[in-house]
Amino acid sequence: MALSIPGARLDDGRLISPTTTSSPRRARGRAPGAVRGAGLLALPLSLLAGCGGSTGAAPAEAPAPGPEPAAHEPFDLEKALAREAGDLPVREVRAADWSARAFGAGEPKIEPKEKLVAITIPLGTDSAVECFVYNTMLDSGEVIRNFIELLDPAKVEVSRVVPWEVSVHRESPAVFVQALYLAPTAAGKAAGLLKIALHADRAHPIACLHDEVGYVRTFERLAKGIFDSFDSKSAAPKSEYTDTLILRIDKAPIGFETSDLLKDEGGQRRWLSRSATLLPRDPKSLEIEDDASNVLIDAQGRIKGGVWIESSAGKVNHRIELSQKANHQYEYSGEVEGKKVQGTFTPSAKAWLASPVATASELSRLLKKKGSFDFKQQEYAPSVDPTKPVDVQYARDASGSVTVSLGPMRLVGSLAPDGRPEAFELSSGPPRLTLQRAYTRGKL
Repeated sequence: MALSIPGARLDDGRLISPTTTSSPRRARGRAPGAVRGAGLLALPLSLLAGCGGSTGAAPAEAPAPGPEPAAHEPFDLEKALAREAGDLPVREVRAADWSARAFGAGEPKIEPKEKLVAITIPLGTDSAVECFVYNTMLDSGEVIRNFIELLDPAKVEVSRVVPWEVSVHRESPAVFVQALYLAPTAAGKAAGLLKIALHADRAHPIACLHDEVGYVRTFERLAKGIFDSFDSKSAAPKSEYTDTLILRIDKAPIGFETSDLLKDEGGQRRWLSRSATLLPRDPKSLEIEDDASNVLIDAQGRIKGGVWIESSAGKVNHRIELSQKANHQYEYSGEVEGKKVQGTFTPSAKAWLASPVATASELSRLLKKKGSFDFKQQEYAPSVDPTKPVDVQYARDASGSVTVSLGPMRLVGSLAPDGRPEAFELSSGPPRLTLQRAYTRGKL
């Protein structure tokens, strides 16, 4: 969907549209070898307690205005923002061991690189769409942040940055962000609209960019077409279960959490969870954060160990490893805000901690019973306290509404039959923060 962006009053009422495109030249990034797996409250906890991202993206040359037109006519920004391309033929894109389909005005240019494949897709407009297919897992928020930072404040003035959609494609979430900016020229100021789409596939994340005023729906349709049609022989192993939740402030999407229950070749089960939030700090900037975890689960669904990573603005807020010891004791070690932490704790119930899978299974059992329930347990949430488990309460009232309480935080809403979140709202007043299930497959 296109977001209406108010125009700016510029020099002499004139505005010209740049004929430029971002041109990423290299990519840097890492896949979290063992990344964070979250429980039922990961996104709200990330929002309230701090979260972030620590993998790389593809830096590029900052967009710069192109040649000025010979004659300057009054430029209607609103009209330019509403421009869309007409119907274009669908073309096959093939590289390495994968293929996809994308519409375009000409044949896509494909350029294999060390850790990615770059694709340039002409639309028949001033700027082409550029897409990058990576071969390693990335932190979605950090990728988007790095692309936004292509807009060098020394060269351009950012007027507005907004995420406009979060959707699910081939079981993985995709985030769409646009940044309206102004750049000085000899004839006045030029307007630019940088559009970014990031598909958080586990094996082959895909980022697409288009730097030209307008064509928002065109870009969205093109990117979604690539995300939906992408087919790879080296796709990530299919999970036993997956779900994706979308976070919104009022009606605006600001993030996601996607979780997978995986089984390794040796039969070891693990809960892999990734989330990203793009919080509007002001109209011109976003506070972009990533969380990830990889939790090892025993046959009873209890936590054997795991790794939790939380980061923002290219810096790791915390990286914590947890492992079982004897007598229901856990050992933790890692870094929090650059300081090393290490120690042990024993849950108050003197029992192994329940994983998100065990928690969902117990809640599913309780949901099948009529009437209210009040279920309490300790869970591990390093974003709240990495040194000990925290008390969490799940309570259903006579109306069927479920309240989840963790310290002063309360979420009110409903659970799906499998015990995972269906729809919740943070009960802390405006703005309205909601968490909504967008996709699920499989059984826990």
